[in-house]
Amino acid sequence: MRSRRGSTANRLRLLVGLAPLAILLVFGATSAWAQLHTATVEASAEDNDKLPIPGVTVVLNSKETGLQRTATTDISGSVTISAVPPGTYDLSFELSGFQTVVEEGVTLRVGQTARVVAKMQQAGVAEQVTVTADVPLVDVYKTDASTNILPEQIESLPVADRDFQRLAFIAPGVERERGEFRFISGGPVLGSGGNASQSTILVDGVDLTDQALGLSRTRFSQDAIREFRVITNRFDAEVGGSAGGALSIVTKSGTNELSGSVFGFYRADELRSKGELEQESLPFSRGQFGFTLGGPIVKDRTHFFASAEYIDENNIALFRPGGAFTPLGRDIEHPFNQTLTYFGLDHQFSSTQRASAKFVYEHYNEKNFRVGGVKDESNGQELIRDNWNLTFEHVWVPSSSYLNELRFQVGHRKYDEPTNSDRVEEWFSSGTTLRTGTNVVGDLLGDGNLFEILDTIHFYRDRHDLKAGVSIAHINEISRIDVYQNGLFLYLTDTRAVPLAYVYGIGSSEVEKPTTLFGTFFQDDWHIKPNLTLSLGLRYDLDTGGNNPDFTHPLVPDGRKRDKNNIQPRVGFSWDIRADGSQVVRGGYGRYAGRYLLVPAFTELQQNGVTGRRIFTRVNIPPYFILDPNNPTTTGYLLKPQITLLDNTFDAPEADQFSLGWTAKLGDTGLYFDTEAVYVKGEKEIVIRDKNWSGNATHTRPNTSYDQINTYTNDGHSSYKAVTFSMNGAVARKHTITGFLTVADKKNISDDFSPEFPYGYPSDPADMEAEYGRARSDERWHFVATAILQLPWTITVAPIAEYGSGMPWNPRLGYDYNGDGKNSDRAPGVKRNSEDGPSFKQFSLRVTKAVSFGDRARIDVIVEGFNLFNNVNYDVNSVDSAMYLRGPTITNPTIAYVPNPNFGNYSATLRAREIQLGFKLTF
Repeated sequence: MRSRRGSTANRLRLLVGLAPLAILLVFGATSAWAQLHTATVEASAEDNDKLPIPGVTVVLNSKETGLQRTATTDISGSVTISAVPPGTYDLSFELSGFQTVVEEGVTLRVGQTARVVAKMQQAGVAEQVTVTADVPLVDVYKTDASTNILPEQIESLPVADRDFQRLAFIAPGVERERGEFRFISGGPVLGSGGNASQSTILVDGVDLTDQALGLSRTRFSQDAIREFRVITNRFDAEVGGSAGGALSIVTKSGTNELSGSVFGFYRADELRSKGELEQESLPFSRGQFGFTLGGPIVKDRTHFFASAEYIDENNIALFRPGGAFTPLGRDIEHPFNQTLTYFGLDHQFSSTQRASAKFVYEHYNEKNFRVGGVKDESNGQELIRDNWNLTFEHVWVPSSSYLNELRFQVGHRKYDEPTNSDRVEEWFSSGTTLRTGTNVVGDLLGDGNLFEILDTIHFYRDRHDLKAGVSIAHINEISRIDVYQNGLFLYLTDTRAVPLAYVYGIGSSEVEKPTTLFGTFFQDDWHIKPNLTLSLGLRYDLDTGGNNPDFTHPLVPDGRKRDKNNIQPRVGFSWDIRADGSQVVRGGYGRYAGRYLLVPAFTELQQNGVTGRRIFTRVNIPPYFILDPNNPTTTGYLLKPQITLLDNTFDAPEADQFSLGWTAKLGDTGLYFDTEAVYVKGEKEIVIRDKNWSGNATHTRPNTSYDQINTYTNDGHSSYKAVTFSMNGAVARKHTITGFLTVADKKNISDDFSPEFPYGYPSDPADMEAEYGRARSDERWHFVATAILQLPWTITVAPIAEYGSGMPWNPRLGYDYNGDGKNSDRAPGVKRNSEDGPSFKQFSLRVTKAVSFGDRARIDVIVEGFNLFNNVNYDVNSVDSAMYLRGPTITNPTIAYVPNPNFGNYSATLRAREIQLGFKLTF
């Protein structure tokens, strides 16, 4: 392992090496337009006969910040102004001999294209005509499958824990995550993604996805977020690293008016209902307090925005052991606290240049992490996170047809998980009834740094919106996962009388893993006609170290090749049938390559049997090899080494995505109906299986030098079919209404490349096609409706109604039937994830009463109810999926079945009814 001091020197050398490249990118890259964290205006001028007017000066101006952009219409009477920060603008059209036309209140949203047509008349009595723009809430002209989460929705809707990413659930094609590892439980699963860590997370145009875990490298306060876009399928060529979907998030910026807020939210026992499975009256409380402040440093030039938030929660974990340990069940304290800070600075040098810097920091501390179900308090950990990220952006617009965006980011993230106990770990009835002692992953550590530079340039010419760009990111990660840190005893029953095995490790697993990511893309949005756009894109990605190409081993003597075959063509179209935005058809196809998350690479370096941490298993084979609990490392029968490797050919996952959609305006209501059909075929998906297994029929190990050879392979594949129906828009210009129904079918071979040990593995490692079944996040029916209703007396009422059909769960025998060392075996004929979990129903409501003081100050008094009707929603992930405590095995078919009386029961529910009181003072 290389030293940390050496890695710092390498990073410094990398920065020095990147400096000339940055200069080259600014002055020498090819041309392009971008719309990841910005918006685009397509403006056109025409006379009374609808003939185009060239030479019109179009000025886009923000009264809020002073930002101004100027362009001139071409021979077709049109002009494109791109890379505009989301916000509200005035758009003026000026030409000598014509009346000036001003479109006021053009609202631009992240990723959207707004089309504005000015009808200009010969100059007469009036020198200027001012009209109010009518820009729809929905992105009518999109070519992808996406939904915008608007600032008013972030501000007004009830959001559990004020975690803004949970608002992604109000977008079609988003499902709830059930996996426990890597902090992904409860997060949004976008589109065809197998789990919540298979998406790309963009913040202000830079990729903030954690290369190790697949989540955001740091968390943001909800009050630091302006808006975001949920892209479930077929995204822009500028986005890489995902075979599923993406989130594009935009943070807040200051304006010409000094403003801010102070807020507080509170929940406690008196404001909640006791959960269906809670036993005791442990105190629950949650306080969430913070402030924001933003404004000008120099009016129309320099602005700042800052936010800070502190969260302190006392919650409970439900410890529910089975078998002889059932009476030990109790509710255990499960507190955490979190600090979130954000600071943004924006400066406009001139009408052609602007720059910004954004900094975010998070500290998080959680007690009794991983406690609950059959895991007692000693089996838990403390979770500590310290993460920060700094982003710089420079935008240069030397002409109306050329634009350059240069961005740079540097970040650090660390998560530390010290264990609650240093006792030997013990699993009774093979871990089905009780797990106690040191958690199997040990004192886990993840510590990483990232440096990235991105350049995107834009060019508009002859109806072509061209964009191209390149990105280079260097990542250096340190990982320590000392599995079986204090040893693990597995017992046949609920006593220590019959030990099955003892598993332990020797040596440190701490490893350092650097990798460099290269990405480049080109995209042409070709306006064949004013109402028909064809988008042609091509992307290429290369991860130089994600599959450990320089690693050698007795089973990998020649190393492995880098995955260089990541060419990703993409094509889409948008057809405005009536050329007025009332009927738009869209669709297309794209190839998408996912990223190598570093967990597999870490595991190979840590558990390969030669370097890192070596794992040994001693089994009890009476009467010849008796495992003595007092001397477990020298008694019993020592199995051959078990190791973990990457396959000799190990590529990034891929997906082919198809979609076809239609958006229609519903008369003059301000509402839009939208439907979309999506099909995704996933290939080369990463799964882990024991390749040293001949199959359940022969149950032998071909390579007699090893026991398990757990191998990360590309044996996975998936399919996703979905149809969505949604309605969005504004009623009477003040009420926001959204609703959707998604009907989906999602199947795959495995949901996760790092499954829950030991029951998330294949039933028969030699027959992976038998694992093909429903994905764990599969909801056949998913319905969500929301509204923001502006009532008299400055009262706002905002409900969210949700329904989801049951997610599946995987019925297991409950013990190691085939002897492959994993407790994941299913009975013959039982398919993976073949049992339906309970449906999900929830109604939440937020009521806000605003009281004004003077011209600017206002207090919002807020009452929120989550799961207001107190529906019991069982946590599907907590189901006891073991049919038996023990039973016959391949090698010993005479053992009698001992049924598990807890089979099919749940040990946890999702939220019961909770009322939250809050206030927000704005000034």
